[in-house]
Amino acid sequence: MSLPAVIVTFHPDAGWPSRLAAIRREHVRVIVADNSTSAEAREQVARTVAGVPGATLLALPDNPGLGSALNLGFATFAAEGHVRAVAFDQDSTPAAGFAAALAATADAHPQAAVVGANWTDPRRPDRPSLFLCCGMPYGLGFRRVMAARDLAGLVCVITSGSLFDLLTWRELGGFDERLFLDLVDTDYCLRARRAGNDIAVSSAARLLHHRGEKAPVRFLGRKYYPAHTPPFRLYSLARNRILLFRRHRLRPVAWTLYEIAYALKLAGDALFLETNTWSRLMATARGSWDGLRGKMGPVRHDPEPAIDAGRKNASGKPL
Repeated sequence: MSLPAVIVTFHPDAGWPSRLAAIRREHVRVIVADNSTSAEAREQVARTVAGVPGATLLALPDNPGLGSALNLGFATFAAEGHVRAVAFDQDSTPAAGFAAALAATADAHPQAAVVGANWTDPRRPDRPSLFLCCGMPYGLGFRRVMAARDLAGLVCVITSGSLFDLLTWRELGGFDERLFLDLVDTDYCLRARRAGNDIAVSSAARLLHHRGEKAPVRFLGRKYYPAHTPPFRLYSLARNRILLFRRHRLRPVAWTLYEIAYALKLAGDALFLETNTWSRLMATARGSWDGLRGKMGPVRHDPEPAIDAGRKNASGKPL
């Protein structure tokens, strides 16, 4: 068991200590990079980490963002001589054998800069995770596929539960800290692909991962599960999506089409399935405008009490 892990936290909920313990059982060393901004939350995280052998606290009270927290943790591991590391959000729980499964897939796919986990939202166990890859001739479309077996040739994977090759991380200049929160992982994967690396997923690396609120809503006689994305997240997603469209010149086409489809879904959720429609749409419009202007940097918001175990994760995103 030689894989170290970084967990990025932001005002974690009461269930987080058990998830920390599960991660520590799988990983030889754990750094908790805490972005919490209140003294109470920072003290709670410090007490929890102090009670877990093999876990180290990296306190970042000014909340420099997800990318910065990951970069600091990975830099520590690289200086210690590690060649791989795993990233976690605070709302994720790995199954037994998780680290070994990730390592086995990484060994089998040496060109993979990132090996993602096969995650499931525990609130919707009937809906396995789907992974983005190119579809149609010449990649002029996208497909989302289940990880019934190990996958390679993917477009991107989420941060939580993913194994990163630290040599590639250093060569790429790490995560872009100016994005602060959303699409940090997507940008990293796109840059890794452009540099000739692969993106893979380990089917045996099982992870419970909360993705959004996913509270059910009935509309026209059917049940839907909108994410209830808060306005500050919609702003961040819209801004960074436009920034990445500009940076990567709408390539690959599969990713561009997926992001457009996802943006339309979020707009549809706001219009028909969620409350505070106007504030959600205005946040999206402001984010898109700032993305067109090239604005980057922190997306500040006030922490709120967690509703459930999956309410918050790194830097406060309910992903």
